[in-house]
Amino acid sequence: MQKKLTFSTQVIIGALLVIAIVGGTTVWVTSGARYAANNAANKITEFYLREFAGRRSQMASAAIGKEFDQMRRALKIAEPHDLVSQDALRAFIGKVETAYGIDQFAIVNEENIVYTRYSTYSGGSRYDFLTDGSLESGEVISATDLYGANKQVCLAIPASGLSIVGKNIKACFVQVDIEGIVKGLALDSDANQTSFGLYYGNGDNLTELSFGPFSADDNLLETMRGSLDNKTWEAFSKDFYEGNQGGVEFSFNGAREMLYYVPIQDANWMLTVLVADDLIQDQVRSVGDEMIMRSTIQILVTGVALFAYFGAIIRKTRKTSEAMLAIERQNTKNAGERAQRSERELGQVKQIAYRDSLTGAKSKYAYTQEEAVVDEAIRQGTAIKLAVIVCDVNGLKYVNDTFGHADGDEYLRSAYRLICETYTNSPVFRIGGDEFVVLARDEDFERREELLASLNQRVEKNIELSEVVVAAGMAELEPEDEQLYVAFHRADKRMYERKAQLKELGARVRD
Repeated sequence: MQKKLTFSTQVIIGALLVIAIVGGTTVWVTSGARYAANNAANKITEFYLREFAGRRSQMASAAIGKEFDQMRRALKIAEPHDLVSQDALRAFIGKVETAYGIDQFAIVNEENIVYTRYSTYSGGSRYDFLTDGSLESGEVISATDLYGANKQVCLAIPASGLSIVGKNIKACFVQVDIEGIVKGLALDSDANQTSFGLYYGNGDNLTELSFGPFSADDNLLETMRGSLDNKTWEAFSKDFYEGNQGGVEFSFNGAREMLYYVPIQDANWMLTVLVADDLIQDQVRSVGDEMIMRSTIQILVTGVALFAYFGAIIRKTRKTSEAMLAIERQNTKNAGERAQRSERELGQVKQIAYRDSLTGAKSKYAYTQEEAVVDEAIRQGTAIKLAVIVCDVNGLKYVNDTFGHADGDEYLRSAYRLICETYTNSPVFRIGGDEFVVLARDEDFERREELLASLNQRVEKNIELSEVVVAAGMAELEPEDEQLYVAFHRADKRMYERKAQLKELGARVRD
């Protein structure tokens, strides 16, 4: 019997349940908010880097394009008297650099002699683009090292129709400091913790500058191999080789970084932008953290309010509960007495329900209960050794009509005694007016054929003595039987066959 919870306990449980529901719902909502915030942070970071790198790539491309345009303008304004001597040529170059803001402007003749504002030298061995035929395709962008100085970008265009000191002009070019380009991009940026780099498609650094955690001597592709899985690294390397833009997220020395890369148009270079993963994501995630903090405070405030409210209810109802407890104790005592009476009455009812009042045999209700137990055992696959003996009392109607119902009742009791004397170890049920059933088990089952023969012999003798006659048919419960009724039906059929035999022997069967 379960113990009933007191009202105070129920109130406390209710308060805890409400708090648990509010807390669980709040945690669920805030967890979803944090997950959404993380996704938003990733998307914002990716968008920021893509747009940021794209703009810087356009700026670099525009700066390079501007240099090409300035060189073309310089060639257009050149006059013959500007090129008649080296002094005139140097003066012209100085004028161009001043007028157009060009640094290190140079003109090359057909013998690869390079003329600058302050010097003249042979450039065939120094500049590959002068000898490898690349000028034939038009604009040339070439990076080179000049005697330990910072790496330079040479922007060259072919030239024709002019001559220098009797030699035809082959090309002109300007030298731009690559590190200056990179630093210019960084200075133009208003982003914190952001690094820029310029790389060849094979991952080599174009500059002497470090790029975030990577030194200037590191090959970016090889260095990143240890920070990316094979599939991501292969896609990353392919983008570099093919000049495709993209981005990767990786860990380096325990720090999360976002790297985005975009090609510089016509230069076969990759502009790279590196930003700490926390730069943007921490700002977005802080929103989720603030929501969780507010929700936690909400839970605590709600919990305190609920406990205060329910505490007041408990105090208010305590006196009433004590009075009710006293009443309940008295009721419990009375209930115990009633329960004892009920048990006795229930026992009596069961006795009446399970026993036939006329003969003392078990009742039809008892047989139904036993039948249900056997059927359940069959469904469970439990092996059962059981024989069903269906018995019918012959001549009951004749006795009732001839001698009265009192003699008929005694006739039924005599039939029950006859069956019980035969099946001493098995239950006998009266399931109808003149019908009995025996469920033979254990020893009676093992001797079932012997016992049935004994019963038939006594019945045949009773025919001669004009005493009670019982027709019996027996059937064993077979493995394929799905219900006890199947075996009962077979036994019932054999009982009627036996009834016909007894009639031939002269039994009083008139009903």
